Amino acid sequence: MVKNCVVSVCKKHYYSVDGTKSKRSFYELPKRHIDPDRRDRWLAAIPRLQVKDGGAWSPPSSRTICSDHFVTGKPSNDPLHPDYVPSIFDENSRVAALDKLRRYERYIKRSTQPISDSQDTISVDGDDLLPSSQHSDTSDSNPTSLLQKKLDEQRTLNASMQEYISTLQEERDKAIDDLQKCKFSVSIIKEDDSRCQFYTGLSWDVFLSTFHFTCNHVQGKTKDSLPFIDQFFLTLVKLRLDLPFELIAHLTGCGDQTISDYFWKWVDVLFAKLQFLVKQPDREAIIMTLPPEFKAKFPRLTNIIDCFEIFIDMPGELLARQQTYSNYKKHTTVKVLIACSPLGAVTFLSLAWGGRVSDVELVRKSGFISPHRHQPGDQILADRGFPLQDDFAVHCSAELVVPSFTKGKSQLSSEDVETSREKSSIRIHVERVIGLLKKRYTILKGTLPIQMIKSLKDEADRADLASIDRLLTVCAALVNLGSSIVFKG
Repeated sequence: MVKNCVVSVCKKHYYSVDGTKSKRSFYELPKRHIDPDRRDRWLAAIPRLQVKDGGAWSPPSSRTICSDHFVTGKPSNDPLHPDYVPSIFDENSRVAALDKLRRYERYIKRSTQPISDSQDTISVDGDDLLPSSQHSDTSDSNPTSLLQKKLDEQRTLNASMQEYISTLQEERDKAIDDLQKCKFSVSIIKEDDSRCQFYTGLSWDVFLSTFHFTCNHVQGKTKDSLPFIDQFFLTLVKLRLDLPFELIAHLTGCGDQTISDYFWKWVDVLFAKLQFLVKQPDREAIIMTLPPEFKAKFPRLTNIIDCFEIFIDMPGELLARQQTYSNYKKHTTVKVLIACSPLGAVTFLSLAWGGRVSDVELVRKSGFISPHRHQPGDQILADRGFPLQDDFAVHCSAELVVPSFTKGKSQLSSEDVETSREKSSIRIHVERVIGLLKKRYTILKGTLPIQMIKSLKDEADRADLASIDRLLTVCAALVNLGSSIVFKG
């Protein structure tokens, strides 16, 4: 693209017109949102023809000025340098600019040349050191003593300047630290467990260990990207506090789509690296860590199951709207089967189904009733809404323990009431786990947009798991990284 000089009296172009191979350099005008003062000084210095409507001349920042208008051929970022503002527009201004450059160079040389105490010979004009009243007669004064006085004054000035510079450097460093703390990044939670728990749901040590465990598998970093640890932090903030992408983008100075891309990239990485945390422990480990209260009532207890629902936006298609409408919640939802161990760790999550599906159908289609997950004699606690004792007995020889039913009876016997109370007091722990999951990562408490259920990218890539399935697994794995909700006596 051909570039023209913005100076009206200059006809220079990007290409050479004098037949030489060299090309002039062209520099864009300062941008007003970056350095408005310098831009105003440039516009005031550049001679232009009068604007037709009499208003102020305000060219676009993409306009350029050629190197002929700078003493050194390019602009300088030092406000004291003559080329901080273009100054050569005719021969007279060139002479003045060269004179300013010589003075600037002398100033820089004087300011950078140290004064040594061990100088043996100093060349100086004695008349410059004497008062004006003594210029005519120097017999009564000693030039050496006057020079020594000047040197002492200069040393004192240098010492005070060094002290002042050190103070300014300390203030600058403190200001940089304060600015980093104000910036919405991982620096606001560094080595602070309470803040880290608030923003991410994890302690600082767990946060750092999880990041180091997963960061080597993240790709796509460019020089303009946020640091990986900040991307990881923002992903957990979105899960923990459910802040809108637009707000996070405003706090970090990034684009909305950029923050969304960071979020889903890290969700995929966390799903791939942390899904092993959501699994069935060994039976021996479960029995060994079974709390005494549980062991006295259900010595072979391995799992407690229940279903929970998450509100979602209403789909556009009528069939999808019908499949996701929950008569119980009176809203469109997705339903998930969850199982937890006696210690409260999430051990199983089914795929997300439409809210219309029944609990019984969801359990049967989830793959939870499998001999690979249960051994003969295992006890699984559930609510009355799961009448699946025969299914568990036939497929995996496990015992499904549910409270007693009043069906066919006028009322429960005292023994059934007491037994049902004992079962419910243990089964309630799965509801506590569901509450903890939604409370710790509040993204599951709000109404999720359709894009978070199954995105267009999932459909295009024919992904095996929808976005909501990966999201739920990541939240469950992060909850498992925390402490148990069940007291181990």
